[in-house]
Amino acid sequence: QQQQQQAPVAFGVPLEGVMTRGSNSSAILPHPVRECIAYLRHNGVATEGLFRRSPPSTVLRAAKDAYNGDQPVDLELGGVHVAAVLLKLFFRELPEPIFSSHSYATVRALPVATIDSNAAADVAKQMDSVRARYVEEVILPSLSRECRLLLCFTCALLAIVARNEESNRMTAFNLAIVWAPNLARSANPVADVAMCSAGPAAATVGSVIQIMVACFDSVFAAELATILGSSNTATDDRVVAVLDVVDRMNEDGWVGFVESTPPALPPRSVSTDKAESGSD
Repeated sequence: QQQQQQAPVAFGVPLEGVMTRGSNSSAILPHPVRECIAYLRHNGVATEGLFRRSPPSTVLRAAKDAYNGDQPVDLELGGVHVAAVLLKLFFRELPEPIFSSHSYATVRALPVATIDSNAAADVAKQMDSVRARYVEEVILPSLSRECRLLLCFTCALLAIVARNEESNRMTAFNLAIVWAPNLARSANPVADVAMCSAGPAAATVGSVIQIMVACFDSVFAAELATILGSSNTATDDRVVAVLDVVDRMNEDGWVGFVESTPPALPPRSVSTDKAESGSD
């Protein structure tokens, strides 16, 4: 007698199992991720303290259980903070964290700026460019394709949130501080805590997130080529264009973008004497 197939699980499962659809392995964001990103993009970017406040645990549990049971979830019932915490929770409960202990040495090699209040603005800008290139050319290629795409879509949302910092009080730095604990995990809690600081003088996961948000277009150049391809978009703003893709994922008939996926770049070191401008 054939066993009844178990319903898909959304949280706590490997990315490879929840980021494909169909026999051609078309890439798609996990169900709760794409719905939470879209909901927050359209309803929450101006909310003060977004990603910092905790919703009622019973409401959060009900939404999570519904996703795990492949049931429809009305995020309007829980509101912005339920969607925000669900998104962080998805990352936090991954069996393999985005940044594990195996990634820490690479992250610690992130170039850092010397703390000097008298440093010229152009020197600081050059160091920002060097750090962004290191994330683009060394850190991101060390991650799996699924991790890179997931980070790209999520950081597009965070970039939109950071643009609204005057109303939500969530700068790229503040977002990095609240997000880092959900992405960095090892068997050493002390090392994990150390990885969650941020700023130009820190070589940490927090700093990597801050750079991904602040320098989104340049850091995610390869992923943007995969997601957007050569298709014409309604906007030149690549952050908005990526979030528009998320909206389309939530509609029936999404066929993915796997056919335009480039091969992963091999990790390579970045020399500080080859800094380029990171502006777009």
